[in-house]
Amino acid sequence: MKTISTITLILLGLFSVKAQSNWCGTDRIQQELKAKNPNFAEHMHKSMKKAAAGSTHGQKATLYIPVVVHIIHDNGIGNISDEQVHDALRVLNMDYNRQNADAGMTRNTTDAPFVPIAGDMDVEFKLAKKDPQGNCTNGIVRVNAPELTYNANDDCKYSSNGGSDQWPMDRYLNIWVVNSIENDGPGMILGYAYLPYWPNGENYGILIRHDTFGTIGTSTSDGRTMTHEMGHLLGLQHIFDAGWNSDNGCHDSDCNGAGDYCCDTPPQTEANWSCSMIWNSCNLVPINDDFGFDAFDQIENYMSYNACQNMFSMDQVGIMQQNFVDIDFLANMVTPENIIATGINDPEVLCKSEFDALKKAVCVGESVQFLDYSFHGPTSWSWTITPGTLGSDWTFTGGTDATSPNPQIIFNTPGLYSISLYVSDGTDNDTETKNNFITVLPSNQTLPYWEGFESYSTLASTQNWIVVNTAENAQFEITSSAAHSGNKSVKLNNYGQGGTNKDELISAPIDLSVVDPLTENVTLSFRYAYRKRNTSNDEWLKVFISSNCGDNWVQRKTLHGDQLSALVVGNSWTPQSQSDWTTVHMTNVTPNYFSENFRVKFRFEGENGNNFYLDDINLYKGSPSDVIILGLAQAGAIEELSLYPNPAEGLLNLRFTISGNESVKIEINDVFGKSIETNQILAHEGSNLVMMDIVDLETGLYFVQIEAGNVKKTLQFVKK
Repeated sequence: MKTISTITLILLGLFSVKAQSNWCGTDRIQQELKAKNPNFAEHMHKSMKKAAAGSTHGQKATLYIPVVVHIIHDNGIGNISDEQVHDALRVLNMDYNRQNADAGMTRNTTDAPFVPIAGDMDVEFKLAKKDPQGNCTNGIVRVNAPELTYNANDDCKYSSNGGSDQWPMDRYLNIWVVNSIENDGPGMILGYAYLPYWPNGENYGILIRHDTFGTIGTSTSDGRTMTHEMGHLLGLQHIFDAGWNSDNGCHDSDCNGAGDYCCDTPPQTEANWSCSMIWNSCNLVPINDDFGFDAFDQIENYMSYNACQNMFSMDQVGIMQQNFVDIDFLANMVTPENIIATGINDPEVLCKSEFDALKKAVCVGESVQFLDYSFHGPTSWSWTITPGTLGSDWTFTGGTDATSPNPQIIFNTPGLYSISLYVSDGTDNDTETKNNFITVLPSNQTLPYWEGFESYSTLASTQNWIVVNTAENAQFEITSSAAHSGNKSVKLNNYGQGGTNKDELISAPIDLSVVDPLTENVTLSFRYAYRKRNTSNDEWLKVFISSNCGDNWVQRKTLHGDQLSALVVGNSWTPQSQSDWTTVHMTNVTPNYFSENFRVKFRFEGENGNNFYLDDINLYKGSPSDVIILGLAQAGAIEELSLYPNPAEGLLNLRFTISGNESVKIEINDVFGKSIETNQILAHEGSNLVMMDIVDLETGLYFVQIEAGNVKKTLQFVKK
């Protein structure tokens, strides 16, 4: 994550006081930046003072501001509609031009004379119609990045992470919309913005939750989070900000150089959410204050946290307008040349057919929702699906057909399908075709299941595995350079990637509906080989399972750092022997997942470490005597036995090595010797790791007994 400029983290709204305890990270972040940059406070003070000094209460020319909205989503509700984006800008323009319906709620009393100083910025925020390369656009970028849209931070602003790059900051205002935002304490962060003062760079823009963006669709708010954040983006501090010359928001120094640098926003001691008409947290009167007496707190101000916001002050408007004069990249943004280059005032003419689907890999019999994102203003649509036959291989559903803007299609036959969309507005037309866009997964995989990757030349040649590589760097691929059994395995060339990367390998559906949830259990096992590149590497392997063809995933296994491997190899590593491989046994595939559309997903999260290999993926039920073990050898002693964490709370890991392939019985007993859980594992030569779910055990002392042939060993653990 890159930190280049001032971050303002905000919590607006309608939550309980307790939930508001982490409402804003502004002071903390700015003080951290101040500690890292010795000149930061001085630069901030001079920039704010310059903007305040240059501002006037007179109207400047209308500002036309090009906007681009990056929607970072997981194909769920966060993939908001174009209409919601337009609505968010509608609210923004209403508020900044004082055309908001609640403008009449601004007080104009003796102690709160705020109507005369309420400001109108005379601005139009407009979605771009031309991208940085001059191509037709609707000003909306959509990126499917599940790992970046939750607990989001600035990582989502980089395509190298799988996100969406900032469009040039001297030409466009950038907004990123996500599902949720990173938070390090209680409360909920709704958005944050970078201020335009030194230092600034690639992170300049707004990051905001989809449920506070606009007032329609997925929004549950009045849309004013965006109004507040745009204030920060254009140079405003909170009205309760202490500035850089005092310890709290209540001050009596020159209002042109302290607090929020506005003389028509009375000083406020700290943030509050009250809408009390007589709230007055500070009795000091700053030098040069516009009112000349102790005015009430300006609870109406958009740069407060109060729930009754409806105005900017004229000084605030002046600062924002002046920054479009003083700050070079903002000044360039509103030039006539840039208005033409970004096309924001161009007429609405159809120029692009564009579509997407909520799912691109589905099981047989599943429906796919297609979404038309064509721009601008199509009036007719025609969808084409190839290959196959309407009515047998695929069919429209939900009252839609080939002429619907957003059809739903059920796919009944496995294979790869190409989709075309022709759109017209009666005068202009365009067609977009996406080849092999929809993958309908095969459904004939049954238990016992084994995957050794021996029959594939490439992963692209099979529909049994889906590869996800959002960063477009090295990805999972078939290799014949290493294998635990046979001649092939899957390799992730993680060595030398640099930075961070997330790669996934996802199975086609496997039928677990044949398993009796009352009398049988299922074990998922696999083998991996890995080494660190540096001792400091903390790379992650995560295993997820799904019962509904990948609509929802649940994480069931995590290995990272020394758990994955404590061994270090400085050059590009390839396993040389079976002892380089670890076998993982997962006994926590519970009956909830015994469905015909069970899938498993392996995710590797790298940070410039070494290569990762995967082989021999097994799913089996019942007694291992029913399963053929390739290369079965005489088992030897159980060695290197360990149990962790201990005490344990939800997951318990048992690690051991064995000199040959063997059926191993693992039993959990209570202190009275009663058997609580028994699992039969197909242990493999070398290192084995068994993960057991103990979340339902009562707190107390337990024993794990492992038995292989005539050898029995017992370890104890405590359930917290």
